[in-house]
Order: sequence, then structure tokens, then C-alpha cells
Amino acid sequence: MRGGKTPSRWLMVVILFLFLLFHQLMWFLVEPITGLFSATSSVSDRWFDIELPLDMMVATVLFLVWGYFYDRHSRKRLMSLAGFFWGVSAWLMSFSSTLPTFNMSRAFSGVGRASQPGIFAFIGDIFKPTNRGKILSFLLISQPLAFLLAMVWEGILVTENHWRSLLILLGAIAFLLSLAIHFSLKETKRGASEPALIDLYMTGIYQFDWDIAKSALRKRSLILVYLFMLIGVIPWIVLPNGLMIFLRDVQTLQAADIFLSFLPTFFGITLGYPVGGILGDILFKYSKKGRLYPSLVGLLMACICLYLALRVPSIQMQGFFLCILLMGFFMAFPWGNMFAAVMDITLPELRGSAFAIVLLLQAVSSLISPSILIYTQGLVGLENAILWLCIGAWGISIIIIILLIFFIPRDVEQLRRHMAYRSHLEARLER
Repeated sequence: MRGGKTPSRWLMVVILFLFLLFHQLMWFLVEPITGLFSATSSVSDRWFDIELPLDMMVATVLFLVWGYFYDRHSRKRLMSLAGFFWGVSAWLMSFSSTLPTFNMSRAFSGVGRASQPGIFAFIGDIFKPTNRGKILSFLLISQPLAFLLAMVWEGILVTENHWRSLLILLGAIAFLLSLAIHFSLKETKRGASEPALIDLYMTGIYQFDWDIAKSALRKRSLILVYLFMLIGVIPWIVLPNGLMIFLRDVQTLQAADIFLSFLPTFFGITLGYPVGGILGDILFKYSKKGRLYPSLVGLLMACICLYLALRVPSIQMQGFFLCILLMGFFMAFPWGNMFAAVMDITLPELRGSAFAIVLLLQAVSSLISPSILIYTQGLVGLENAILWLCIGAWGISIIIIILLIFFIPRDVEQLRRHMAYRSHLEARLER
């Protein structure tokens, strides 16, 4: 198979985008649905009224398992299986008659929720390095769109029949996407789109190896990327929670106005993802650290925009909305580039595991960030808590990117040399 030049690769991207979009939509809707179920359940069922996000906790445990399986087995079959698990869990929740069975079904949904590492690793084998940033950014757009759809659909979850019907619908979509992945995606060889291998017929089979993984997954630049993912996700949790309270209590907006106030931010994020990815891909053609420059600029501008939105007393509401629009635009710059950077420095047969570590760290940060916000708010007030946590996290992320500028070129070159050596072996076998 010629690396990455399959005619149906754009269809594959669309299918994976829809998979991420509707899967994440269910994640965002499960929380309000759980609240509705708990409020209408009998007192005898409340013994299992758990406040913890069970699905996220299960997913956090299983990320590494999925990552390992993706590096050892057929990714197409595993992604299809993940869609099946998602559909089953959605239907189990919709048919649950008691709170304990609903929460157990929600916990089971975490099995499918942990399946994302393979999606990102798979993209690396159907697109060349200079195209990955924009494709990964396109896939990442699914998250703000899912959040926006969840905010819209949350308003219809006012009766039991509505949310049960919605879960049945999402389960049906999951089964359809599972079938689409099984029949439409084409399994590719790991590393097939690397420049050194793209014109070769690959006969070698490359899979996860523990001895290689012990050192390859602990490169200095990869560890810095891990730290970025852990710290950098904090503003993405603090801002939706904190700004919603800020707009309601400080700006005294009604629920409908709060929803409209979030639209500029979502628009900025949705536009910022592909712009950042495109800039990163263009600069990566000329420099091994090219992806880091738009990431650095994006974080610096996000800090300035957030400071202006919350700290300039004379700013009007129109100015506030403009600032948070620009903040959303710039804060999205790094993510497609940092996901692509994982592929730039990691062997193809270890990328599932590398992305599993990335998503595991993001999940841990997502679990603890709300508590950090509540604790900091009690110390310094809501406005200061939002500002300090976000600018503090972005400041640390900027330091990490500056360090990556020094360390990542060597690891990119090391991977390219290894792929060149692998291409030499493949060429000999081809002859």
C-alpha cells in the first residue's frame, strides 16, 4: 500500500469527525441527564447517587489499555468496537429504571470513552507530516461543537421521555458509525505516510515493543509535551465554569443571554483550530520547530485578551465579547500543533500509547481543575481565580514551548533518521 494516498482518506476523516462529535456530545449531556434522573428517582435509590463522573474515571483507567491495543492490533476493528461499546452504554442508560443501574451504565460508557488515542494515531498514517496539523485541528473542532450542541439540547431535557429518546438516538448513531468505520475505513500500515516510506510497498509489520517503548516514550521533548497537555487543559475547564458564573453573578445576565455570550468564544475557537494548524504545517515545512511558533503566539495573545476582558474597568460588554472571541481564537492555536508534534517525535507503532498518555493527563487535569477553581475562588474571588489560573497555566505552557524549541529539533531528526533506515530495509526487501 502506498503511504497515505488512499482515495477514501477524506471520507475516513469525516467519519472519524462525526464519531468524535456525537461521542463527545453524549459525554456533555450525561451530566445534566444524571441530575434529572437523580431528582426524579425514589429515595431508596439515592444510596447510589454518586457525584463523581464515573465515566471519566473509568476512561482514565483504560486510556493506556486502549493505547497499547491500538499499537498491537487492527485500529479499524478497535475503533469499530469502541463505537459498539458507546452504543450499548447509551441504550443501557436510556433503558435504566433505577439510579444504580443508570450509574453503572454510565460507568460502562467510560470503556468507549477511552478509545480516542487510536483515532489520532490513525490520522498519522494517512496524512503526511506537513498536513497533520490542519487535519488534527479539524478533528479537534468536534469538541467545541459538541459542547455548543449540548448547551442547545440541554434545554429540551425537561421530561424523562425526552432524554431517554435522545440517548436511544445517540446509541443508534453510535452503531451506524461503528458500521461505517468497519466498512469504510481502510487499515493502513503503521508509518505508511512518513516521507521516507511513502513511495515504498511496506512489507514489514511494526507493533508495540516494550523494550523500545521504555526509552522512546520518555524522550525529553515528549515529556515536555505531556506536561503541556496536563497544564494547558486547565483554562479549558476553568473558563466555561468560571465565565458562566461571572456572567450570571457579576454581569447579571439571564440564562439565554449567557448562552449567546458564549457564542463568540465558540466561534473564535472553531476558527482558531484550523488557522493554528495550517500555520503550524506551513512553518513545519521550513523548520523542525515551526509548529511551536504559532503555539507560542497563540498563548501570549490569549493571556492579553483574557486580561483585557476581566481587568479593564472601562471596557463595555461589546469590548468584553470581542476580547473573549479573540481569546478563544488564539487559545486554540497550540492544540492541533501539539498533537501533530507527538507524531513528529514518536515512532508510528508507539503513537497510540503516546496519545493515550496525552489523553490520560488531560482527563486527570479535567477531574481536578473544578476543585482547584472552587478553592482558588474562596481565596481570591471569582474574577481573580479565573485570571490567575488561566494566565498561570498559559504562562507555564509558554515556558514549556520555549524549552521545546531547544529540544524538539533533535528528536524530530532522530525519528526521520530511523524512518530513513527503515525505508532502506523495506527497499531491500522490495527488491
